Amino acid sequence: MKKLIYLLFVLLAIACDNVKTVEAPWDIDPVPVVFSILSPDAPVQVYLNQTCNSNYLPVKNPYTEAKVFICGQDSNWTQLTRLNPDTCVFINQGNTFLIEKGKTYSLKVELENKTIHAQTQIPAVAATIESVVCTYKPTDNISYKIYINNKVVEVTSLPIKVTSKLPLNKDYGYDLSAFANAEIQLTYFIDNVYESQYFECPKGSSSFMLYLHTLDPNFKKYQMEGSILEMDDFGGNPILAIIQRFGGVLPQFSNIENGVGLFGCYVTDSTRVEIANYSQRNE
Repeated sequence: MKKLIYLLFVLLAIACDNVKTVEAPWDIDPVPVVFSILSPDAPVQVYLNQTCNSNYLPVKNPYTEAKVFICGQDSNWTQLTRLNPDTCVFINQGNTFLIEKGKTYSLKVELENKTIHAQTQIPAVAATIESVVCTYKPTDNISYKIYINNKVVEVTSLPIKVTSKLPLNKDYGYDLSAFANAEIQLTYFIDNVYESQYFECPKGSSSFMLYLHTLDPNFKKYQMEGSILEMDDFGGNPILAIIQRFGGVLPQFSNIENGVGLFGCYVTDSTRVEIANYSQRNE
C-alpha cells in the first residue's frame, strides 16, 4: 500500500507541470518588505519592514539606516522623512510631492547592503460613475453592523445599480463603496454595470457618497492574491492598515526589486447618491 501511495504521488507530481515549489518562510533569511500605494487624493507614504520566521523574530525597526526616496518622470529624487524615530513609516514632510494622473513614479530605498527599486504608473483615465439607482425597500432591506477602521458602523443593505464608464485598459481593477474609509475589495462590472441587491449603505441617511476606485494592474494583482487593504484615516492612505495586518509573511504578489511588497496606485471618482423612496423609512 505504501508503494502504491508513493507511486501515485510521483505520477501526480510529474503530471502537474504548473506546480511551483515555494520555499518555506522559516527556511530563509529576513527579506526587506516595502508597501506604498500612491493616489492623487492622498499624501505619499512608504512602509518599510522585513519578513520574519521562527529563527528571526520580528524587529520593531529593522532598518534604522534606511533612506527612502521617490521621484517622478523628471528623475529629481525627493527624500522622505521617517514619521517617528521608532516607526517604519516614511512620509513626504509638508506634502509637497504631488501625485498626478498618467504619470510614472519611482521608489528607491537605500539600505546598508542593498538598494530597493520599484515603479508604478498612475492610471491616466479613471473609471467614472455615470448613473446610480439605489432604492429603499422597507420589506427587503437588512440592517446590521460592520467594522470600518476598527469602528462599528451601522449599515442598511439596499439594492443598487451603478452604470460606469470604464477605461479601455483591461488590466485595471475596481472597488466600489459607500464609505471613504471602507476596505478595498475588487468589484466586478458586467458591461460597465454593477448590480447588487445587498449593497451596504450608511444607515440613517437619505443620501451617501459613492466612491469608485480605479486600481493599477499591480494593486489589482495584489488584491487578487487575497490581500485586502483598508482605506484608513491615516491621511486617506491604506498604509496604516498594512502595518496592522502585516505579520512578517512573504506576500503572494510582489513588484519590488531586491525586496518584496507592493508599489501600486489608484485614482478615485465619487458622486452623491440620493436614496429613492427614503421617506418610507419612517413609515
